[in-house]
Amino acid sequence: MSSKSSWNPEIPGQDVRLKSNPGKRGRTTGRTRQLGTRTLVEIEFGPAEKIYRPKNLLELCGDDESIEGLMRQGRFGGPDDLRRILTFEKVKGQLTNVFYSMESSQTDFYPHQFKPVLKFLNSPVGRLLIADEVGLGKTIEAMYIWKELQTREDARRLLIVCPAMLRQKWQDDLRQRFNIFADIVDAKELLRRVRLCLEHQQPQAFVCISSLEGLRPGSNWEGINTTNARAELARLLDANPSSESLSLFDLAIIDEAHYLRNATTASNRVGQLIRDAAKHLILLTATPIQTDSSNLYQILRIISPDDFFNADIFNNMLEANEPVVHALRHLWASPPEPAKAREALQRTSTSGYFADNPLLEQILQSLSNLNQVDENERIELGYKLEKVSLLGQYITRSRKRDVLSNRVKRDPQTLEVKFSPLEQEIYDRVSDYIREQSKGKKGAPLFQLISKQRQMASCMVAALEAWQNDASFSALVDEALWEDFGKIPEQSSTSTLSVATPSALKKVNIRELEACDSKYLKLQGFLKEQLKEKPSEKFVIFAYFRGTLKYLQRRLEAANISNCLIMGDMGDDKWTTVEQFRQDDGPSVLLSSEVGSEGIDLQHCRFLVNYDLPWNPMRVEQRIGRLDRLGQPAERISIINFSLVDTIEERILERLYERIQVFEESIGDIESILGQATEKLLVNLFSADLSPEEKKEQAIQTENAIINKRLIQNELENEAVNMLAFSDHILDSINKSRDQGRWLQPDELLAFVEDCFSRYYPGTVIEPKPNELQLYNITLSEQAKVDLQFFIGKNRCATPTQLHKSGRPVSCFFDPKISGSMGKRNELLDPTHPLILWIRERYTTSEQTLHPVSAIKTQANEINLLPGLYVYSVHRWTFSGIKTESQIAYKITRIDDGHVLSDQDSEAILSTLMKQGQTKPNAQNFIEDIDDVLAHQQICNEYIDKAFNQALEDFYIDNENRCNIQEKSARAFAERKQRELESRLDRFRQTGKTQIIPATEGQLRKVKRELEVQLKNIQEKRDDLTCEPKQLATGVIFVEEKIG
Repeated sequence: MSSKSSWNPEIPGQDVRLKSNPGKRGRTTGRTRQLGTRTLVEIEFGPAEKIYRPKNLLELCGDDESIEGLMRQGRFGGPDDLRRILTFEKVKGQLTNVFYSMESSQTDFYPHQFKPVLKFLNSPVGRLLIADEVGLGKTIEAMYIWKELQTREDARRLLIVCPAMLRQKWQDDLRQRFNIFADIVDAKELLRRVRLCLEHQQPQAFVCISSLEGLRPGSNWEGINTTNARAELARLLDANPSSESLSLFDLAIIDEAHYLRNATTASNRVGQLIRDAAKHLILLTATPIQTDSSNLYQILRIISPDDFFNADIFNNMLEANEPVVHALRHLWASPPEPAKAREALQRTSTSGYFADNPLLEQILQSLSNLNQVDENERIELGYKLEKVSLLGQYITRSRKRDVLSNRVKRDPQTLEVKFSPLEQEIYDRVSDYIREQSKGKKGAPLFQLISKQRQMASCMVAALEAWQNDASFSALVDEALWEDFGKIPEQSSTSTLSVATPSALKKVNIRELEACDSKYLKLQGFLKEQLKEKPSEKFVIFAYFRGTLKYLQRRLEAANISNCLIMGDMGDDKWTTVEQFRQDDGPSVLLSSEVGSEGIDLQHCRFLVNYDLPWNPMRVEQRIGRLDRLGQPAERISIINFSLVDTIEERILERLYERIQVFEESIGDIESILGQATEKLLVNLFSADLSPEEKKEQAIQTENAIINKRLIQNELENEAVNMLAFSDHILDSINKSRDQGRWLQPDELLAFVEDCFSRYYPGTVIEPKPNELQLYNITLSEQAKVDLQFFIGKNRCATPTQLHKSGRPVSCFFDPKISGSMGKRNELLDPTHPLILWIRERYTTSEQTLHPVSAIKTQANEINLLPGLYVYSVHRWTFSGIKTESQIAYKITRIDDGHVLSDQDSEAILSTLMKQGQTKPNAQNFIEDIDDVLAHQQICNEYIDKAFNQALEDFYIDNENRCNIQEKSARAFAERKQRELESRLDRFRQTGKTQIIPATEGQLRKVKRELEVQLKNIQEKRDDLTCEPKQLATGVIFVEEKIG
């Protein structure tokens, strides 16, 4: 290191730095000035920063730029230098032990929502089934994964497929929670975007939402003469499976994935095509993971048909996986039982599924060396066992009873309603007519008939008004099927609907019927009584029939009960209405369909009124879930139900729900049992010629069957959870990650941007926006605009920005949690924004300007350390194989007594000091023995090196395991596609469809070629594993006594 005072400032191109801030480096231009007796030297600190500085404040950057050299010469920076280094490492988007999705949305933090993120990031296959119970946030979990992929892999193309009734919900959720503006598209528009991607071979960016119904191809989709958009899209997806060079979708999310279970349906075919075209896949369903049901098997076939290609194989895998389940159970026992866990795992040696598994061998070796297991070892072994599990890598599931400590109590109440003579006459007449019409019908036509009966049970007046307009009724059938029965018809219901209204009913005096509406009058009396007792109370009233909701709106307004209404397809108006309802002086009643309430959180309300009861119990659960969800402040919520004592079918449904406690507790575990049983009961009640007594007998049989199955289901679910989750342990580790600051925080990004501007683009202005909290006006200097524009053009950034275009300040914000109220006019500066990506590249190309040595002071009471002098060291480990992993390692030691802090404490302290610590001026003057400091730095490094060696061994084993899995998957996928294509060729030849044969033969050659490329790449990643440990920073910490 040279600190010579005799250097010649008129020689251009010399590397110099500020003595007071060694991290501030520049280069001489050769120009000087005289100011009295002082020589001023022009220094170029960046492309747009040339400044004259006194020569006596500068020094040459000598040859000895090592960390030891800087420490020996006392060239200490401050906490800003440490913050700059650690923030830069986070912004790179490569750290394995950092959540880039954490605090990235306008949602509260719940640790269970990061279980899928951890599972996905550790997955060797990039596909995951999220099977959480209703109300735990599967949508949020899926989008957290998307945020991770955006940061880590520059993911640009997201496709979300869901039932048509949920498209608006997804669009609203993405905009309100994540500041993501998605487009709802049909098959024609999605086809256009996919073609663009293929034609230009460019990283086109889009976030598209499409309906499952709207993408289903017809039976002749393979034929080139079938030219509709759905068939063309299906052929395009089929011909372009995800490959090393291009994937049409970086991530595909399929919601309500249980609709794909039937392998013979068009919905299932869409799921397969999307899966193969996507680089990553997430399926969402609340269907339980019972181990004796075909539900899990059928959904896993969508996730990985190459692993789960028939039911026998699936059952064999379950049996082979039992030792892993038992080992996990022994590991989580209190106290842990490592010997029993090892004994259980040794039974896997007889299974071919675990042959030559290096990770399993490592786990067995670890357990052989342990008589006792501490908490860290238990968590680490648990993670590794999850990777070994044959099913664990594909599934994650959370249940309310496992992740919510203070669950809301549900308090059901029943309002009994007795029909007037006129109401009873009309109801009986319609029921008899529909039963007569239903004879011989089944499937969708039968359910369309039943819809009329169900509308009568919801509201007679509204039903009769709708029936007088058959076109209006037909348009609502699909929505009614979804709201009431939870069904997606395989084709549009309106085309097959031909249900006449009894002519006698057209003569009914609707106004007379309205005057004696027993059900409404009961509701009105209840509401007025409650509002008299507490005028500020809020009520949500659900109904599955739109006509009922509009009728209630009119009647309640006439009764001076303030109300508002939300239904499907309202767009932005829905959010305005809900916000009005939330206000203290807003309406007392919110009328809602279930579709209308999708995506809306109504935790501020504690009264739910089921004006009617959907026949599908999951519709009831989802209604309750709008109130009984994360963040509900009330200890209990009241669920008000109507009992129609004069209707046999409705009373049967009410009794069934009461007996199986639908209103008292979550039914997530038995959703599929209930759905099938209640649908079968409904069909029997309407299609069979049964007496009232026979109907009741059938209902009792159904109740008993459900209760028995529920007992079995609970046992199976408890077993399955051991296989698929870490329970409290993984939640604790996620909480610790948050507490440790293992996420990219808004203040870190703000400092990162400000630091770059001040160092390299001094003409740039960033200042708080007047009267707008957390908003900043940013005006780039002309040089910054040029550089940013060049970067965007070179990298084709996915996120648009005005920063390089506008001559006026651009309004920006850094905190994703406020994005819901920001809109498109304000830019969110997150790790995917072009500005952040540009600054990241700027630092990457000039990483040597980051000063690695700091001296930081703090007070003992602020950091919870004893007073004294401490030494710290920070390293980055990068491992590259089939996957690249990076992590930061921290260590602190106290010089006075040589005490070494734990990894966790070291990380927490340094994370705090880089923000709250102060610079220690002239630190070298307060260090008695620099050799002692360097010796303690070496102690820190030795601890870190030991941990690195263990991490390297783990990575070698994990890489080998991942390579084995990916090679197996690549071969299996290619074999499956070859079988499909060869079968298709045989069929084309037999049917004379010769014009399709050349294209299909081309697909076959492409599959074989892609397999060769994949296998070569996997082998290279297996053979050429690399590791790069690097010391990023070191320094001293002065912990001083509290003053005063």
